[in-house]
Amino acid sequence: MKTKILKIHKYVTGQKQTAKELEDVRIATLNVLDDLETERKRLVGANAKEKILVKDLEKFKLALDNVTNSVMITDRDGIVLYANHAVEQITGYKSEDVIGKKSGVLWKMPMPVEYYQTLWDTIKNQKKVFTGEIKNKRKNGEVYTAAIAVSPILDEKGEVEFFVGVERDITQEKNIEKVRIDFLTLASHQLRTPLSGTKWLIGTLKRNILGPVTEKQKEYLDELYQVNERMIKLVFEMLNVLRLESDSSLIKKETISIGSLYEEVFLMMAPAAKAKDVILRNGLKNREMIIKETDVQMLASILETFISNAINYSEIGQEVLLDVKEETDVFIFSVSDSGIAIPKEEQKQIFERFYRASNAKLFKPDGTGLGLYVASILAEKVGGKISFESEVGKGTTFYLRIPK
Repeated sequence: MKTKILKIHKYVTGQKQTAKELEDVRIATLNVLDDLETERKRLVGANAKEKILVKDLEKFKLALDNVTNSVMITDRDGIVLYANHAVEQITGYKSEDVIGKKSGVLWKMPMPVEYYQTLWDTIKNQKKVFTGEIKNKRKNGEVYTAAIAVSPILDEKGEVEFFVGVERDITQEKNIEKVRIDFLTLASHQLRTPLSGTKWLIGTLKRNILGPVTEKQKEYLDELYQVNERMIKLVFEMLNVLRLESDSSLIKKETISIGSLYEEVFLMMAPAAKAKDVILRNGLKNREMIIKETDVQMLASILETFISNAINYSEIGQEVLLDVKEETDVFIFSVSDSGIAIPKEEQKQIFERFYRASNAKLFKPDGTGLGLYVASILAEKVGGKISFESEVGKGTTFYLRIPK
């Protein structure tokens, strides 16, 4: 019991906390509640039960009343039974104002009905944990953003008995992130104009409009043109990253045929494979497989990134294989190559922004290091997971797991 209470303190104190830490405090709270119930059942004698329960409840309240995350416990209908002091710090409402009322009724902002339906269906009907972000209103009228995690507590029959909700105020983090995104977006947009102008001027010179150009001058102009093109590509990819990081891209849910998706991706990437003299093969056998409620464009973008990397880092005549396997709950897409692979000591960093493996820089100097980072963001948005296997001398296989 003492260890778990200390764990609560460790994860819920402090200003900067990750989503993982929010989940940790939720789990720690559930563990403490479980221990309280175990202690109560273990003891014999009404007085002894009451004494130990009161003592442990005091420990529980002491652990939660001085933390920065708000913690609330409600009954199965959402009526608040307990609220720690952080509820007042975040919302402006005291615990006595909150207890006995429907959770969040005092500070809840109008949100899409679908959001609350999903939340309630997840925690009450599916009996699973719900995590997400929500906007609410403090007592003084100020709007704030919070990361939330709500857990159902089940009785011995598996029915919902209580809910435990943990809320973390992330308003300041969101505001800082918005300023950063706005600044970088403005800077990137401002870069595009002179780069486009430079491209036009180089093209004008190459066409001899301003006078004859020598072979040596043309060689330099060609090099300048390629450098400028790489800069334009980098700015475009940075804008794409900013758009994804700001969460402004919407998920379009639809049912798709994996066979049709692979055909589309194959046709898109075939010219790049031909230009590099790399053999592109489609290993899909079952063309009847479908995925429900996913975004086909995001899925295609992830696969195109995998294939593009496989082509770029393969030698002439090597093969790139597209495949997919079906398991109980997931489809596993894969793209395999026999190229230069990723050195083992650098594999942990491969999904970081702008990171490129040392051998990749030597093999293809003009990469941006953003492709796999963007792919990882897209995978998270569609509920998927990316992994890979890579060994120097044998090649690389990237996997994308998508829930059915």
